[in-house]
Amino acid sequence: MSEKSIWSVAGEISDRYDALLDEIRRRDPVHVNQFGDLVVMDYDRVKKVFSDMENFGNFDFSERFKIVAALSGNHPALLEFAKSLQYWLLFMNGERHASQRRLVYKKFYEADYERITLEAVDDLIARYRDREKADMVEVSRYFSFLIISKIIGIEEKDYDFIQRFGYIITMIFEKTLSTGDLLECADLSARFKSFMEQTLTRHEQEMTDSLLIEMNKVMEEEADSGRLIATWEFLVNAAVETTSLLFAGCIATLIRNRDKVIDWHSKQATAIAVEELIRYVSPIKWIPRKAGSDIVYEGHSLRKGQTVFVCIASANRDHHVFENAQEFLPGRKPNPHVGFGYGIHHCLGARLSRFEMQKLIPAFMEAFPNVRFDESEPGEWDNKFFFRGYKKLPVLLK
Repeated sequence: MSEKSIWSVAGEISDRYDALLDEIRRRDPVHVNQFGDLVVMDYDRVKKVFSDMENFGNFDFSERFKIVAALSGNHPALLEFAKSLQYWLLFMNGERHASQRRLVYKKFYEADYERITLEAVDDLIARYRDREKADMVEVSRYFSFLIISKIIGIEEKDYDFIQRFGYIITMIFEKTLSTGDLLECADLSARFKSFMEQTLTRHEQEMTDSLLIEMNKVMEEEADSGRLIATWEFLVNAAVETTSLLFAGCIATLIRNRDKVIDWHSKQATAIAVEELIRYVSPIKWIPRKAGSDIVYEGHSLRKGQTVFVCIASANRDHHVFENAQEFLPGRKPNPHVGFGYGIHHCLGARLSRFEMQKLIPAFMEAFPNVRFDESEPGEWDNKFFFRGYKKLPVLLK
């Protein structure tokens, strides 16, 4: 197949997407795609691009929205959304990124995540314990909601809105979007802003000692009114989508590899198996970067601002680094995967994500040891590019 197949959203290539990435990485690990973007796919170069912030900085999506807004008559919703994206850690560079990261990391991990995670695991198992079947995507999304709801104090009735928000906002990463698609993203962003303002007001009225209020106090000191809401817009989006994709992918992998014995009662064995699941599933397939200046990289001339795509999913299956890279090996050690990125932009929620999976997967597999695919209702892949995973994954629990 050609490199163009990577960028297709056709469902028929999803079942062998990782194999397709492997074929192209072996043949042409650094190439220019049909959109004129540089594509980097092998492990060593992916790490180097992540490490080289001078030549490969974070992509500025706010600029993209300003351009689209101009083409659509400077639609105010798009301009407002572009302003919000400036506060997303994923799109910051330099000291601005470092400062925001220190603040968010310190406050974000002040929450009692062990208690929050264990409560969410118990709630999830109780919800599905007596059911004969379920959609693993729905199960995963409910768990991600439980976590974020306990962190920022939102309510069960908010589930549908939070899930729709998380799913729609990730569309900004797609290569080809209409103005209508972008306006839908902007609309959800505006609704999220209103939702979070109301939630913050409720916490203040109830005198709730919440993380939301604590972060608001710090950000108010810096007189930056848009910063709090946009920061949570990024955090909620990341928490909902990545957790959902990862857990559903983990269970699908374990079902397909039922012959691989894992001692879920051993903390060490569990931690090692979870690292392998993160490598193997790679819920975030791609990360965008931009050229910081006019440079020549691996024989390709890049102009300042040109998009560079690094393929995490491909790097995590590079046979030069991982023996039997296309195989799930739950005892793989060492396992230097880049499932959470690399360098100063290493995923802010990596610690929480690892802890969640180390607690959730053993509990789920103990509660539902016979979980298996529902042969009467096949799974369905989503057609997103960056956040590529299951849209529907029916399983039998009993």
